[in-house]
Amino acid sequence: MTDGVPDGCWRFVAQLSGGELVGELRAHERSEDLLLGEDLDDRREIVLDGVLVAPQLRFLGIGRRLLQLLGQELERAGIRTVRAVASFGGASFLVACGYQVEASRPTALRFDRRPTSGG
Repeated sequence: MTDGVPDGCWRFVAQLSGGELVGELRAHERSEDLLLGEDLDDRREIVLDGVLVAPQLRFLGIGRRLLQLLGQELERAGIRTVRAVASFGGASFLVACGYQVEASRPTALRFDRRPTSGG
């Protein structure tokens, strides 16, 4: 563990010169071995937990730079695949950064029940 971040996890931050935190990226390694029940050491992958940037500083490239730093670290670690689940504008941002939507992946669904009368 380094700086409070466990092995297999990544955390990158963007700070202003005075130390104010304005952006953060978190990711963790997922074991394909456990997922598929096989020994796949060469198929390590990362799950992107989130890329956050202060609202007043969005669209300045901070999030993209954080993703570039993650990419550099993954290159050093020999990890080729990053997976992400995004909400709100996050999907558009990740697609703009080169991520692709996986049609075979789960879709988020919602069903709201209407109140029944007389009950």
